[in-house]
Amino acid sequence: MEIVLISDGQLPMDSPVRKLPFFFPARLINMDMVSPHTVGEGKVAVVELLGATDAGLTALKSSWDSIAAIPVICLVSLKNRREVMQAGALGKTETLERDAPFALLLKRLKTLMESDILEALPKKTPETTARAYKSSNTFLESLCLSTVEGAKIRIGLMNESAEEMLTALKKDGLSCWLNAVESHHSATYSHSLQVAGLAGMLAKHIGWSEEDCKQVIAGGLVHDIGKMRIPLTILDKPGKLTPKERDIIDKHPVFGRDILKSRLEVSPDVKRMAIQHHELLDGSGYPKGLRGEQLVPKVRLITVCDIFVALTEQRSYRESVPSRTAVEMLKDMGPKLDQKIVTSLSQMLFGRAFGAVTREAPAA
Repeated sequence: MEIVLISDGQLPMDSPVRKLPFFFPARLINMDMVSPHTVGEGKVAVVELLGATDAGLTALKSSWDSIAAIPVICLVSLKNRREVMQAGALGKTETLERDAPFALLLKRLKTLMESDILEALPKKTPETTARAYKSSNTFLESLCLSTVEGAKIRIGLMNESAEEMLTALKKDGLSCWLNAVESHHSATYSHSLQVAGLAGMLAKHIGWSEEDCKQVIAGGLVHDIGKMRIPLTILDKPGKLTPKERDIIDKHPVFGRDILKSRLEVSPDVKRMAIQHHELLDGSGYPKGLRGEQLVPKVRLITVCDIFVALTEQRSYRESVPSRTAVEMLKDMGPKLDQKIVTSLSQMLFGRAFGAVTREAPAA
């Protein structure tokens, strides 16, 4: 079940609707494209009236029957009489103040959606993995919310999620975790969950302490926090990125630094993993071109895991790379990466004691 997001053209930069796909399966439709075909199985519609033109509203009214059967929320500024009148003219709708706390919109949509995130998990997912998946997803949602509202990050929930994930990895294995988290509707969430799981298992394989294992899991969960400031039209683009769009994506470590610098509750190592996971040992990475000993072991490990997951996960515009091929590509990067960590990853994935990582074939 999806939320249908409706606007007149591109969503305005200051619209809270931009953040909804981090929390729910969602599709954006232009007002002049609303139809039974485009709405499909949508369970709730959210209409953003900021910047709506008379032509767009006329087109929406003419196709209103397409969404009249499902709950409709219109976002308006109560100080803007025109927007309030536009919402009223559409018919049976619920209006919410655009500038109200984002949590209120989120809470209302969760009530209307009545969804259980565990329903998307593969059948026969072990209880321990399912519990860790739910806990980690709850933390990622809170992380997004704290970013949107400028609130403190819930460190207790982060640590609890890391502990439950490590327990699930030790009990059920890495393959079980990867197959579970691939089911997430958000590619950004799924990526963070995969990196966190792989990092925790690799740290355990290397022999790091329990606390260090949990901290790299936390780092994996937080490492892409900067992507919360990237427009979803770029972040979730189904095709190949343009050079300009790639430049914007590459700024996410800087955005992560800006988000985390004032959050004293976050440990320095977790901040480093978020800000430096695209740095490379030979100085050719970004955003600062750090090299060698400037990059601590936890950052080096997260970097290896981040690249491996990016290579092996399915993307809409390219096929995934087999695990063995991905490891060979990491080895080919030579002095850019900590090759001792790459070797440990290879031994963990393909050694006799562990067995090869397996991923279920993606659904057609």
